[in-house]
Order: sequence, then structure tokens, then C-alpha cells
Amino acid sequence: MSKTPFFIRLARPTYGKWLLLRHRVRTADYGKIPKEGPFLILSNHAHVYDPFLISSSLPIHVRWVAGAYLFKNQVVRLLLGRWIGGIAKQQGRSDLQTIRDISAAFKQGEVVGLFPEGTRTWDGEPYGFDVATAKLVRLFNVPVVLLNLEGAYALKPRWARFARKGYMTIRVVRILMPDEMKAMKVAQIMQVLEDTLGFSHTKWEAEHRIPYVSPRKAVGLEKLLYLCPSCGGRSSIHAKGDRVFCDACDLHFKLDPYDDLVLISGNPNGIASIPAWHAWERAQLGTIGATHTAESPLFPPDRGILFQHGVASRLLTLSKRFSLTLEPARLVVKFPKVVSSGILQGLQSIIFDFSRMQSMIINAKGTVEFFHDDELWRIRIVGDRSIVKYVELFTDWKKLHGNEDSKEERA
Repeated sequence: MSKTPFFIRLARPTYGKWLLLRHRVRTADYGKIPKEGPFLILSNHAHVYDPFLISSSLPIHVRWVAGAYLFKNQVVRLLLGRWIGGIAKQQGRSDLQTIRDISAAFKQGEVVGLFPEGTRTWDGEPYGFDVATAKLVRLFNVPVVLLNLEGAYALKPRWARFARKGYMTIRVVRILMPDEMKAMKVAQIMQVLEDTLGFSHTKWEAEHRIPYVSPRKAVGLEKLLYLCPSCGGRSSIHAKGDRVFCDACDLHFKLDPYDDLVLISGNPNGIASIPAWHAWERAQLGTIGATHTAESPLFPPDRGILFQHGVASRLLTLSKRFSLTLEPARLVVKFPKVVSSGILQGLQSIIFDFSRMQSMIINAKGTVEFFHDDELWRIRIVGDRSIVKYVELFTDWKKLHGNEDSKEERA
């Protein structure tokens, strides 16, 4: 394919320019970037438009690694695959084909971009990534451009329904050259990646104090916050305008232009920011799961609006009306009545045990995607409830029991 596809040559000076103006994007230290490929771009991931904004700011075409679920839609697959040259990656699972596709792109002198965290941050804090990334960048043997997206989170957090007024900066932090990486151990490369890509919006905002303004900037926080730090209420948080409330007690915050929580009433138990709240509830979730019986719901059921099953290269929609319940070691999907036809015929509920799940991630529109017995399933719930708690409890469970599963498989 052409180094710069016709679609990109058409979109960059039109839609691309508009995106940069719309989001008030600035660039810093772009003179360090190689003039031509092959090279790899790595960046923190904070905004849904991150790949488009980075691409629009560069004169050279970037082939982005994107979630495989996007390629299951025929129209999107045509756009990403043929017109843009995107590279599919199944999130949450190792993918040898993705590595081969990236290597092939480098052999053709192309530029590839990816987000090592694999998903966007929910609270502005680093999501983390594993040592496989450090091994890969050395294996590819091309220059690695490390970027920080400053302020991108605050323009529209992942949980937010509305954008804020502000600006962002795409900053080149460091260039790692092949010879330099060859002289480094994998642990050293990993440390460089963590130091440069582990971007904390909270620390950056505390230093720069840049306001991001919207009269509805708190709307959507229910997607992230599922426990009340005052009364312990579960799924009791709601937001309106720039305010955050608990329905079970008098806890009431205002979210200020710097994303600090200003207490109006109630006892926050030391919580003063969204990342602090999320870290607290994240710790509490493990405790809650450990004290419940195996089949006891941890939260009130959530109303489901999309239930899909992956079949070959497409997604089969099974239901848009069901409930989803989180238990200590499984998810339970319940339908209003017994299913009369299709692959779920005769069922009124279906259980997904954590022990039989290979991975679980959250992708577009807050949809949880997981592999159960190596089959792909996708679930979406109403927007005023947190889907995050499902993935976080599953992650905790895997940390505790994952090694046990591996031992049983090897025995």
C-alpha cells in the first residue's frame, strides 16, 4: 500500500485540521521525530480521539494498532483496514498475528503507533502495561518515539458524557534508538517506558493548574464510581451538572475546574479527588468479594442493553433486554423469560465463571468484552451504572487464582 493512503491525504488537511483546532491541540519537541519510517510511536492513552489527533499533527502516515472488535463491523473494517491501514489486535490476549503485521509494516518502511496500556485511563492515572512491551520494542529494532498527551484526559474523561473547554499538548518526551536499546537490559527498557509513558494527569494538573470548564463536567461519573466512601453504599452514586451525590446518604461534592472534589456535605473519609476515590473503592472491592458467599450478588443487578456473541468475524446480537449481576467469582445474565429460539433457546439465565474466562476488557461505549471457554462475548449495561467494577473484580480474582489454574492445566 501507499505510504500515505489517498483517504489520509484527503482527510488530514480537512477533518484532521478541524480536529486539532476543535481540541486546541499544541505540539512540543516535534523536531526530534524522524523524518521518515520505519519507527514506532508509543503513547499514554487518555482520549477517544488520541490516534486521530496524533496522526493529524504529523506529516507522515501512522498505521495504528486498534481493537479487533472494531474490525467486526464491515463498514469500519473497510475504513480501518483498507483505507487507513489499521492493524487489528485482540485486546486482553496475546496475538502473534499482530506482531507479524507490525513487523511487515516496518519492513516496508512504515510508521506504526500503539498504546501500550491497551485501553484508555478511567481516572487520569497510568493504567500500566507488562514487560512484553519492552521485549517487543527491542525485537522490532526501529526507533521508538515516546509521547505524552498532556491534558487529553481532562478534555473529556472516559466516563464523561460531555466535553470540557481546555487544551491539550502532544509532547515528544524521548526517542529510543535501536543501538541504545540493544545496550540495555529488558528491565531497563521497561523502566524507561514506565517513567515516560506512566503519565499522571493528577500530578500534571497539580503543577500546571489549568482549568477545564463545563457546567456538566461531573455527568457520567457513575460509570466509574460504584462505592460510597461515606456510607459504603453500592451503586448509589449519581452525578448532575458539576455535582456528585450518594443516594443512600448526605455525601455531596462539587467537581471544580481542576477536577478536585470540593465537599458540600457528608463525611468523605479523606477522599478529595476522583483518582483517590477510585483507588479506595478498588481496594474495598476485593474485601467485599472475599466476604461474600460464592453465589451472593455483590451489587444490585444492572440493566443490560446489549448482549452479543462473537461468531467467526462478526458479532451476533442475542438480546437487548436482560439483567447483569456480579458475584464473587462469576457474572450472571438473566432474561425476562425463557428464550424461545436461537443459541440460548430454553435458557432464562447464563452463567460466566471467572475460572473459565481467559480475559476481560472494556472497549467502546463501555462495553465489556471477554473470552469464556475461548468464545467471545460482549455485554453493555445502562450508562448510569458502573461497568468498571466487573473488570476490576475479575482482575482481582485472576491475581488470586490465575496461578492455580495454570498449575491445574499443566498437571
